[in-house]
Amino acid sequence: MKKHKFYPDAKCENTEEALSERGKIRYKKLLCAATEVFLEKGFRKTNMNEIVKRGGGSLATAYKFFGSKEELFFEILSQNAENLFEDIKRSNISYEGKFETFLYDIGKRFTTMLHDERTYVFHRLIVHEGHKNNAHLGKIFFESAWKRTSQILTEYFEREKAKGNIDVEDTTLAAYQFFQVVKEPYFFAKVLGLDVDDPVFDPDKALRQTVKIFSKGMLKS
Repeated sequence: MKKHKFYPDAKCENTEEALSERGKIRYKKLLCAATEVFLEKGFRKTNMNEIVKRGGGSLATAYKFFGSKEELFFEILSQNAENLFEDIKRSNISYEGKFETFLYDIGKRFTTMLHDERTYVFHRLIVHEGHKNNAHLGKIFFESAWKRTSQILTEYFEREKAKGNIDVEDTTLAAYQFFQVVKEPYFFAKVLGLDVDDPVFDPDKALRQTVKIFSKGMLKS
């Protein structure tokens, strides 16, 4: 699969601070190798030996960096969420009072990520394995991906609400609702492997309509 800007190439900010330059390179290689193995084999059939074989280094180093396969998977998903809106996070102060612009820009980034083939594969993995072992993998996905993805929008809603620009009771719920609406109507069908061919469907038009609906419902007149 081709590399995508939202998938590692990892930044690894917190861990990198404590590593040498050589250590940073090894860390990134292991993270990228792990991403490929998880996508190819799924979570349960992936083992650390295969990741080390592809990424290089030693098994001891891999466990030193990540602790376990679960923590490695968490790190991949967390960084995907961080990378997704990184540039918007750095500049979101410029979106003050620009509610529709912010929703469109964050929605555009989100839909671009959604249409990457790796996103479908990761979701298939979660659908297949996420409920097993007391939903252990599902909890990892929810905490590292969904919650972190929604956080930037929740925080923006909180600031706009505090300034009296929007009227919304639950900012976190509103953030989840926005992303869920943006995902459909065809995302889950593609996760299921269905060949969706709708020449009438325009993702950008759908996004703009979603932004209009949320703006009319939340902005104070």
